[in-house]
Amino acid sequence: MLTVKEAAQRARVCRAMVYQWCDEGRLAHYRFGGRGKRGKILIEAADLEDFLQAQKVMPAPHEKSAEPPFLVAPEEEDVA
Repeated sequence: MLTVKEAAQRARVCRAMVYQWCDEGRLAHYRFGGRGKRGKILIEAADLEDFLQAQKVMPAPHEKSAEPPFLVAPEEEDVA
């Protein structure tokens, strides 16, 4: 079981972010005692890892195109 401080260190975020995830119901946790300073939140390491993996954003597949990545303006003819 991890404290909020330990969970924040593992996730490389501030403690406030872990508290927010818990308050929003996004991160599974155990709450002992009351809310605030008198209560205690504990998080299972596996739950934190699962949560972090669920947040992973995969890059979109890159399509190769016959078009160049930018448009080239046609050369202007001298009209004199």
